[in-house]
Amino acid sequence: MLTKLKNSEPTVQDMDDLIIELKGLLSSKRYLIILDDVWVTDLWNQYLKHALPDVGNGSRVLMTSRFIEVAQSADPIMEPYELKILNDEDSRDLLIKKAFPYQKTSENFPNDLLELADELSKKCKGLPLALIVLGGILLTKDQTYTAWENELRTMDWHSKGKDCIDIIAMSYEDMPYYLKTCFLFLASFPEDYKISARCLIKMWVADGFMPQQGRKTMEEIAEDCLEQLFQRSMIQVSSRHANGSIKYCRVHDLLRDFAMHQAGKENFVTIFANPQDINHCDRATRRASLQSCGAQLMEYVGLKTRSLFLFDLKGNLLMSYSEFRLLRVLVIEVVWSDEEIVKLRGIDRLIHLKYLGISNCGILDMSECSLGRLKNLETVDIRRNNMISNLTTDLWTIDTLKYVLCHELLPEIPSTADLRNLQTLEWILFDNKTIPHLNNLRRLGLESKSIHWDVDHALPHLLGGLSSLTSLKIKSCESNLPMEIIYPKALPYYQNLQILYLDGQWPESVTLKASLFPSHLVKLTLCYSCHGQDPMSELAKLNNLKELVLTTDVYNGRQMICSAGFPVLQKLVILSLTVKILTVAKGVMPKLKYLRIYDHCKVEAPPELLHSITLF
Repeated sequence: MLTKLKNSEPTVQDMDDLIIELKGLLSSKRYLIILDDVWVTDLWNQYLKHALPDVGNGSRVLMTSRFIEVAQSADPIMEPYELKILNDEDSRDLLIKKAFPYQKTSENFPNDLLELADELSKKCKGLPLALIVLGGILLTKDQTYTAWENELRTMDWHSKGKDCIDIIAMSYEDMPYYLKTCFLFLASFPEDYKISARCLIKMWVADGFMPQQGRKTMEEIAEDCLEQLFQRSMIQVSSRHANGSIKYCRVHDLLRDFAMHQAGKENFVTIFANPQDINHCDRATRRASLQSCGAQLMEYVGLKTRSLFLFDLKGNLLMSYSEFRLLRVLVIEVVWSDEEIVKLRGIDRLIHLKYLGISNCGILDMSECSLGRLKNLETVDIRRNNMISNLTTDLWTIDTLKYVLCHELLPEIPSTADLRNLQTLEWILFDNKTIPHLNNLRRLGLESKSIHWDVDHALPHLLGGLSSLTSLKIKSCESNLPMEIIYPKALPYYQNLQILYLDGQWPESVTLKASLFPSHLVKLTLCYSCHGQDPMSELAKLNNLKELVLTTDVYNGRQMICSAGFPVLQKLVILSLTVKILTVAKGVMPKLKYLRIYDHCKVEAPPELLHSITLF
């Protein structure tokens, strides 16, 4: 039954009267109200909850929004239902339903189109909006193999997916200016690129995108921006850290095409993917990204560029970078052979550089690159290279450093170094030497060749006053060295510690107990610890543990039994050649989502648990 309100076009002054009228009209009725695509965060609390009476008669209100904060504002207690990316089968079914709306998909569907439907649906990468738009396009085409194959070969979202683009444009225009900048920055990455959230956050900060917000750090504000982009469905989250923060993200092809078009329109970034791109490049653009093209296109990059990305370039990259004097962000990710020596010349002339990321080199030779000259440098990320040579201690003369990451041992830190801003440090060698006081250090990776430690005093002596430490990784250079450093009595007192990685053999005299670990751990990784007892009964007592990784030679037994505990564990990885059976009792690990084991390991668990987890 439809009822017309007395005033169907109320003014702001009439709103109170409208609320009273609507409440009176619905008080004696059972209703279902659907509010689609709500944008205003406080709409429910300001108006709707006063107008929609709850008299316990089964009435319901269903609200949809592209912004998760809208749902959270309406009901802070109930967890919002978030639509997931569709799998391949569901994607194909939705595409076919839209392309053939007047017949059942299970009947009379042309067999020769089924394979093409699979390939076309995969182009949408599980995004329902893209599938619906593509289905509408196919509806206008001939239902022949030739027509669909031509669509697959020539599909261009920006020219044909106008409905999608218009909807994305609405979301884009609704964003604050700094969030728009963060989104356009994503056009710098290649298609289907797996973006590290931590690296992206550091790049945003280095390029100066973040506005000041109270006492929050720039990195905290950038992390909030990344979450906002996810909540607005502008990025896809590939995985999260154990503490819930985004670990990796991707940009859907449709959104990336929009970002590239908008970034070009606003002269925000120039993309070089083929030689033809030089015809529309602008040397005044502040950002440039070269992707899978010839290195000779570097000559078309403007000298005022502030962010430069080099992805999988062909040709000679051993040129000097000294001409790009205004660079703040430099990312070099090019595949060289493992034995090729790479010298990056002129980087030490980039006095404004804040972010330096180099990966996929064979042998990265830093002999012609004195990083100590870069007095504004904040991030050095050279982890993913085969070998690093000639990295000198002048690195530690940079007092602006915040993040230093290398898969090999970094130069020894002088006792006089002023690194008060340093937050991440991986890896450094230690052997009974005190690390200089780094009061802001949050992530630390330690490696040692020594086995002569004082069990009770080594770690407190080494870590001193690192009260802000949230992640600690310790490994021995050789896995067969007794790793007595992991058994100091002080370890449980590092109550801020959330992530702990221990790689090395434990002394035979040490029994694994939950009391050895900080009670607030959310992620624990053990490697080569060689325990004779099943560790699960003790590890189950770590009530905050969300991710547990047990790899080579952690336990030499045949069966692991989980009979209790693990109340919030979400991810379990057991990579052991000896463990043949994993037994999980009913009610244990109720939050488990992901399980990774070797194929030879049999899982004995309640059916409801097996049905709810993903094996990977």
